[in-house]
Amino acid sequence: MRIAVLARLLDAGEAQVLEALGLMASLGGEAQSLFLGAAAQSSLSAVGEARLGVHPGLDDPEPELAYAAALRLLGDEAPRLLLMPEGPLFEMIGARLGGHYGMGVVRDVDEVQVEGDGIVLRKGAYGGKANVRLRARGGVVAALRAGAFAAADPPAQTPSVVELGNLAEGGQERRTVRDTSGDDLGRAKVIVSGGRGLGSREGYEGLRPFAAMLGASLGASRAAVDEGWASPSQQVGITGRKVAPELYLAIGISGASQHLSGMSGSRLVIAVNRDEHAPIFEAADIGVVADWYQLWPQLQKALEG
Repeated sequence: MRIAVLARLLDAGEAQVLEALGLMASLGGEAQSLFLGAAAQSSLSAVGEARLGVHPGLDDPEPELAYAAALRLLGDEAPRLLLMPEGPLFEMIGARLGGHYGMGVVRDVDEVQVEGDGIVLRKGAYGGKANVRLRARGGVVAALRAGAFAAADPPAQTPSVVELGNLAEGGQERRTVRDTSGDDLGRAKVIVSGGRGLGSREGYEGLRPFAAMLGASLGASRAAVDEGWASPSQQVGITGRKVAPELYLAIGISGASQHLSGMSGSRLVIAVNRDEHAPIFEAADIGVVADWYQLWPQLQKALEG
């Protein structure tokens, strides 16, 4: 069985890509590490055959360009199992690749097994309260949940460079306004997220100096996004981003199931909430029952001292 990992060269050393490579190595079969990048490089840490598709526009591509590049790199026959980390590249082209090659598409996958002529995948359902197992006899594009798999430590090797050539989009003029405020959540080591318990936009914005002191990215609950305090790209949860930082701090977040599912890959969770019965405490490694606005000045002194 031919299995491939498809990722951006920009993300090659990130944990989610290394987890995808680790899963591919554990499944056996014919392995391919496929990367899309703006420029060639002499070596690449990869599992199995390493191929690098090169085009000047691939550092920050439009969806059409990324899709055309992936098709050219993959060729006429796709692998039986195409693994992609959850993130921007999958969001742009994962479903389209599945449609082009006649493959099933499954996201939020946290387990993959090859059983006979079938591929069995497990994913979360009902806001993370249950798991569903799916059996596919045909090809599958699987987006992997961050933190669900053991990362590989692949050797550096010289990739086969594929010059992708002209990937013109038919002469259409396109102007795009991109919201980049939550771009780094997927790779952040520390995330500070705020929720409705902060009470106001000013309260949410007040988390920025705390996040800056920790070198953290700023996330949000769905409630905070619905209130207009934070950008949708900063939302952590089933309908937002699924994250797997080393440290996740939930400030004023009650802990709805969809948010808990999005932060479930976090290694250490610290929650601060005035309500001692808030569901977030069930998922937290450390829970602090306190008013954030009384706690913050003390934390600020400690961090600055």
